[in-house]
Amino acid sequence: MDKIRGEISQELEQGILAMLYHEWEQVVWGLGLREPELAARLKRPGILISDMKSTLGQWDAFLGEISLGRELVKKGRWDSVCEVLRHEMAHQLASTFPDHGNEKPHGRRFVACCAAIGANPKASGTYKSLEERVWGAGESENDRIMLKVKKLMSLASSQNRHEAELAAAKAGELIARYNLESIKSKEKRNFESIIITTPSLKRTQAESLAASILDAHYFVKPVWIPVYLPDRRKMGKALEISGTPTNVRIADYVFAFVLNYALKSWQHYKAATPACRARSGYMTGVILGFRQKLDQGLKQRCTSGEEGLGQALAIVKDGQLAAYVDQRYPRVKSTSMVHASTSREAYSDGLEKGKDLVVSKAIASRGGNSGKLLK
Repeated sequence: MDKIRGEISQELEQGILAMLYHEWEQVVWGLGLREPELAARLKRPGILISDMKSTLGQWDAFLGEISLGRELVKKGRWDSVCEVLRHEMAHQLASTFPDHGNEKPHGRRFVACCAAIGANPKASGTYKSLEERVWGAGESENDRIMLKVKKLMSLASSQNRHEAELAAAKAGELIARYNLESIKSKEKRNFESIIITTPSLKRTQAESLAASILDAHYFVKPVWIPVYLPDRRKMGKALEISGTPTNVRIADYVFAFVLNYALKSWQHYKAATPACRARSGYMTGVILGFRQKLDQGLKQRCTSGEEGLGQALAIVKDGQLAAYVDQRYPRVKSTSMVHASTSREAYSDGLEKGKDLVVSKAIASRGGNSGKLLK
């Protein structure tokens, strides 16, 4: 039987450490594409999971070791753990410069190293967790945009179909206008990256298509990232989205809402057609139907002549967000999806059902997805 340390078995701890080393190597690899001279300074460190009470992580230049708090790992958000790892890697990089001893621990050299590897210079000590920052941001009544969207989405729950669709459309236009103004202003914005799905060995067609909806319509950039699955001792995948905290909260809700709608629609369809087993095809059809509805609405707004909305296609040209994601994942490439189903009838029926979907709940509500590493 494994010896237990702080509720993490030795075997499990070794698996997590292996994935942390993999993450370290990927960050160095990405840095090498941009600044090979900096990447050459980084030598493989020792990585430890330690009992740490006053800090989340630590770099020991003398021993060449990065330590991460066992409590941090126990809480289980892989994105939070990797955020702290990158922070300590920035300390590691800063320590390779001859004048390091003359610098403050979080001085200009360190901040520059954080920028080079896409690390958060604040991710240490009593700093709020990634999840707290995303879900704690903008929840007050003073958040003007979120308050207006919440009111519109409340109207979108109306039983009157015309009223519901009109309210949902207005909410979409408000989100687009707000983001287009921010993008055009060129002011520096803060982005966060957070995992919104439970890591698994295989992603479904429905999940991949739902992620593409976020990319096209909700001002975030989704990336399927490798995540270690402790219970399976294997590498899996999880969906990470990057954007402003407000947009991340909206996208997280929409993703969960759409998938839940597709699942419930399938359950009703299955009850009516017990012989059908094409769950994947039906759910894919539902989500594709919703995607087509959104695409059509965007096209109509772009050709309506309304000031500003014709620029909605600039969603994919957010230079700041693109640069942020490129720094985190230098080799990310967009790929097209091929939708397939063994039942054309189920797929077609799902497609029609998806066109009825209206996102009808206050989008400030949490999507309910998990990014947890340990369960």
